[in-house]
Amino acid sequence: MSCDNPIIQALTPEDFKNQFWRDFTFVDTWLVGTTYNTGNQVFYDVNKRFYQCLNDGVIGTLPTVTTDWKEISNIGLVSDLDITNAYAEACITFNDALFDDDDDIVLGYLYLAAHYLVNDLNAGGQNSSQAGLANSRSVGNVSESYSIPQWQLDDPILSFYAGSSYGRKYLNMILPRLTGNIATVEGCTTP
Repeated sequence: MSCDNPIIQALTPEDFKNQFWRDFTFVDTWLVGTTYNTGNQVFYDVNKRFYQCLNDGVIGTLPTVTTDWKEISNIGLVSDLDITNAYAEACITFNDALFDDDDDIVLGYLYLAAHYLVNDLNAGGQNSSQAGLANSRSVGNVSESYSIPQWQLDDPILSFYAGSSYGRKYLNMILPRLTGNIATVEGCTTP
């Protein structure tokens, strides 16, 4: 199981953030000794909520204190806990034996974890911009359309991964590794 792989066990939320630095809005967990200024956003691990700082130079004041903080919507915000939960989900289905080297294992696992994160955000009603696959879209005079191949939609496992761009990248990585060569040789065997 990939959860026993030391390479997977060593991954941190920072590894995820470094890979997907452009894709998600990451919010740090509130820390008692950190100085926060107006507009800083934090995740408060005690009550699992997001807050925004209202004043400059706030140190040690709990995010639940309304003179310095206000609770904000979690729409589109990702905490380290969200990443850790996505890692746990990916661990269940990830097969590290499909990959040739440590770098491929890490990249495949991160894409799978990102897929689970997007599904978690969508399940929570956050309507992540990474969700689903549009059949077509247009901006001005430019339009594009595409679809998931029917054979992937018909497969109950592959169709799940086809639901996000990260799942599709993960599929793209593993599908060639799931196909083997089969050869037949004419003849018979004797007991």
